[in-house]
Amino acid sequence: MYFISAPFGNYLKFKNTISVTGSWTLESRPGRLKQIVKTLRPTRGGWINRIGLRNPGIHVGVRKHKPWEILSLAQIEDNDWHKMYNIVPSNASVEINISCPNIDNLHSSCNNISSTQFSKWTEDKREWCICKIPPTYTEQEIESVLASGYTQIHASNTIQTEKGGLSGPAIVPYTLKILKLIKTKYPSVTVIAGGGIYTKDTINMYKDHGADHFSLGTICFTPWKIQGIIS
Repeated sequence: MYFISAPFGNYLKFKNTISVTGSWTLESRPGRLKQIVKTLRPTRGGWINRIGLRNPGIHVGVRKHKPWEILSLAQIEDNDWHKMYNIVPSNASVEINISCPNIDNLHSSCNNISSTQFSKWTEDKREWCICKIPPTYTEQEIESVLASGYTQIHASNTIQTEKGGLSGPAIVPYTLKILKLIKTKYPSVTVIAGGGIYTKDTINMYKDHGADHFSLGTICFTPWKIQGIIS
C-alpha cells in the first residue's frame, strides 16, 4: 500500500493510495503559505522547511475528513491529545505524529510516549492507528511506543537541522536502521517506510529490509512522477 504523506495528502489523491491529511493540531495555526515561501528550500540531501504544522485546526480536519483517508494529528500543548481524542470519531483512521522537528513541544514532556493520553488512541477499532516516529528514535524509544499499543509505525519523519526539517534521500539510512530494529525483534509490527522514495529502487530496498507499506513525501513536489512509482 502507498500512502500520500501529510501535508501532501490534503491536496493529492491517487487511485490505490491512501491520503494522509493534516497534520492537524487542536487549534488553528495560520501562515502555511508564508512559511512555505520563507523556508522551503531544496538541498543536496533533500528539502528543508520550517512550515511547523500550519493548519486550520482539528475541527476543520474532521469536517473535511473522508472515511478512506487518515487524519495525521500532532499535540502542541499538554492535554491536546485528550481534547482531540474527544473530537475525532472513534472509527476514524489516525496517524499520531510525535516527530515534527519544527515544533519544540513535540520533543518535550507534553508528548510523553508513556502517557495514557498517548496510548488511548490504540484502544478503539480503527483500521489505521499509526505512530509517526522521528528518524533518530532509539531502540528503547521505539519499544516504548510499541508498549503503548501501537502496532503500525511510520518510519520516519524529517531530520532536525539548524535551518529546519530535512526530508528526502537523507532520511533513507535512518529508515533502514529503524526497519532493522523493528523487524528483527518484532516482525509482526507493520512498518510504513518513508524517506527519499523517488524511484522503485528505494521501494525495493525498503521492501528487502521488511517494509510492509510505503509513504510518499518529497516526491509529491513533482506529483507527475508519482504514477510511475505506484503503477
